[in-house]
Amino acid sequence: MHEFDFFTASVVRTTFSVEIPFICVFIRKMILLLFFFFFAPADEIEIRVMTFNIWYGGEQVSFAQTAGVIRAADPDLIGVQEPDGNLRQLAEAAGFSFVDEKRNIISRYPLFDPDTDDQKAPYTFVLVRPDRIVAFANVHLTSNPSGPDLLHEGRTPQEVLATERRVRLPEVQPYVKALGDLIARNIPVFFAGDFNTPSHQDWTKEAFEWPVTKSIADAGLRDSYREVHPDAAQKPGLTWTPGYPHPWVKSSELHHRIDMIWSGGKTSAVESKIIGEVKNPAVDIAVDPYPSDHRAVVSTFRVVPAPAPALISVDRPSFVQGSDFLVRFQTPDFGDWSVVVVPHRGAPEKDVVVAATGPDVISTRPSIKFGSAGISPGKYDAVLLDAHTKELARTMFHILAKDAVPELRIEKSAYKPGEEIKVSWRNAPGMKNDWIGVYRANDPDLYRGYIAFVYTGAAVEGSTLLDKKVLLEPLTPGEYELRLMREDSYVMLAKAPFGVRQ
Repeated sequence: MHEFDFFTASVVRTTFSVEIPFICVFIRKMILLLFFFFFAPADEIEIRVMTFNIWYGGEQVSFAQTAGVIRAADPDLIGVQEPDGNLRQLAEAAGFSFVDEKRNIISRYPLFDPDTDDQKAPYTFVLVRPDRIVAFANVHLTSNPSGPDLLHEGRTPQEVLATERRVRLPEVQPYVKALGDLIARNIPVFFAGDFNTPSHQDWTKEAFEWPVTKSIADAGLRDSYREVHPDAAQKPGLTWTPGYPHPWVKSSELHHRIDMIWSGGKTSAVESKIIGEVKNPAVDIAVDPYPSDHRAVVSTFRVVPAPAPALISVDRPSFVQGSDFLVRFQTPDFGDWSVVVVPHRGAPEKDVVVAATGPDVISTRPSIKFGSAGISPGKYDAVLLDAHTKELARTMFHILAKDAVPELRIEKSAYKPGEEIKVSWRNAPGMKNDWIGVYRANDPDLYRGYIAFVYTGAAVEGSTLLDKKVLLEPLTPGEYELRLMREDSYVMLAKAPFGVRQ
């Protein structure tokens, strides 16, 4: 893995494809370069964005083939679904340097987490040029109950739409609001994901307005595949499901376009392709064997990036004491700056634990590496200061003890039916879809046994309530366990027993 080089990354990418020879990729790039040289505005660039549900860690067929799909697509930004803790390994195998585990994003460009104590952003900032940014969000909405399956089973359109509004619409609304706010600030946005719902732009004959995609479009975003291929009958762009090489996929399986890439602001989709299995004429980029139960999508955009504000980010949400950690930063005018590490919410003028200061250190490089051997375990902030020690940006991270293990804690050992349960955790991985499940005590079925669940919000340390929104029905008297699970998978990291009593 190498530090980012803005010049070479703009014109050179790793190329892999089973059916597309290198000369075709070369010709495409030359045509695009000539277009930008003669016709594109000086501040306009090309970005290729991919969405890819890799199917339970990308290991169900071949992890190497999963990385090969990414190389075949030749993207700059990737929204990954179902990484199951393998996101960094996948980035390394596919030749990418930058990873955001809180949002399951892989990038050729530096990523900056905008989260603060007061605001949790569903997107990350992408530094596509030394002083220019775009925003990127990635989502994996709940898969069941499936709207098309309910229609196929005979449910009325009213019943199906009510389910969509109850299940998936609340999940997507925080993304829609946050990205709409960025568009209003003239920041280009991209929104990738497995939405687990069809598009209202594909069901025009039925006049069926699927609420999730309608809400995204109403916020000012455009579906890149339909922007390039507006005729849904001619180019359906189906992504669920390849059905190969998985003989257990039912022959009666319903097929839909549920994996999408949206954009908003100063963006324009110029190409959008489907990546999937061989011997399928609807697939634009074929890989054999294709390793996922979702086809992937890659779209090329012309983009006018926004000016970058002051930014600072730590490479990982947590580090084990004694290891190095990388702090990456961006300053608006490349002046003299300082980076300091303080205890969480500490004051840069008096609480400094470690610092790097001076123009000879800061202004010539976009990152600083610190050692943590002398720093006690705990929560810390990396803070970016200007030449006058004015605070410009701040981000939180954790240093874990060498023997730290994930923990779950609950306030009481027994609860009444319907009573709220407060649960806290610490030393979690801090990945996008870490979750806490409610199980009956000693139930060995991690996959089907959970009664209810709640996500941790990618927090290494935090707390939440298991209330009526989580426990849709009161737990009956008996013995139960809360189980902390890793990244949308069924790997248990910690558990805490409790009982329900009348």
